[in-house]
Amino acid sequence: MVEWLDQRDINYIARNGPTLRSVRRPLGDDSDAPSVEGRLECFPIEDGLFCSLNEWHSNRTVEDRVIIRNSVGLQFVQTGKVTQSLTGSKRYIHSGARVCLTTYPGEVRQRRRYGVDLNVKYIGAWIDPDLLIDKFGLNPDCLDDSLRGFFAGESGEPVCTSFPLPPRLWLALDDIFSKNYTGKLRETYLSSKINELICETVATLDRRDLTANSNHQALSLKTRMAIDAAALIYMRELHAPPTLDELAARVGMNRNKLSEGFQQIFNCSPHTYSKRIRMDWARRLLIDGLMEPQEIARAVGYTTQSAFSRAFSDHFGFSPSEAADRQSDDDPPTISGR
Repeated sequence: MVEWLDQRDINYIARNGPTLRSVRRPLGDDSDAPSVEGRLECFPIEDGLFCSLNEWHSNRTVEDRVIIRNSVGLQFVQTGKVTQSLTGSKRYIHSGARVCLTTYPGEVRQRRRYGVDLNVKYIGAWIDPDLLIDKFGLNPDCLDDSLRGFFAGESGEPVCTSFPLPPRLWLALDDIFSKNYTGKLRETYLSSKINELICETVATLDRRDLTANSNHQALSLKTRMAIDAAALIYMRELHAPPTLDELAARVGMNRNKLSEGFQQIFNCSPHTYSKRIRMDWARRLLIDGLMEPQEIARAVGYTTQSAFSRAFSDHFGFSPSEAADRQSDDDPPTISGR
């Protein structure tokens, strides 16, 4: 029998139990065989901001039930598929690389169900809505009516929306899951990365075309999952991006439908999407200064440094050699699901 967990209890344990500040435990029922294998860590960042790190594999169907109050939930998902049920019979299905935002007005009971043999990898956060406005500068006027009503205290129903995970956030999640810092250094590092995730999300929400989510929802779940899978392939294979025909075959879609889906969700063609994330990654590597330019060119799919330099200059308006000097300029453009 899966019991209801209370948000307050989870917060209390993570804040006050020295040995439980980082909580690792199996999910699901109490039978001998663990429901999942991997790690689930809960950690508070500051008053009004509580996070979890999830990286696990489900051995069988997993369900969690949590009572959440007066919060905004953010999930930064790299992999996984979940069915989310909220008070009032609202039901959502999330899959692939996405940012999911859920509002919890008053007291909301949330159930999430994960299927068997599923790899799950995401960062979750509960945030006080006032903190999103006062610290992170969220402008509720840029949101759609259902979300705006929540921040104005006029909505009593939970709402969930999502958009594709921007490439820069994918890279930030890679950093979080790969670093092995310990002690105070890890706490400071995680705090800075969580703030980065939230800042990028607020910037995306503030500039987001409010028709984007309706365009996304107009696609069938099968189509959305295929496009999410295609975007994930581009993110993982920066060094050798597939052709459109190869990509369409791998995700089981007609190439024209795949192109139309990318245009609907990302407002660009698959080729443009691939180039943007490769250029974004290349600029980051150039600023880090840990690789030679020819190595970076190969890392983002160019066989010659000259071809890479032309593509980079066309994209950003300055050469790779100038990237380090430009790091204080505006951030490079990202794909925000507009």
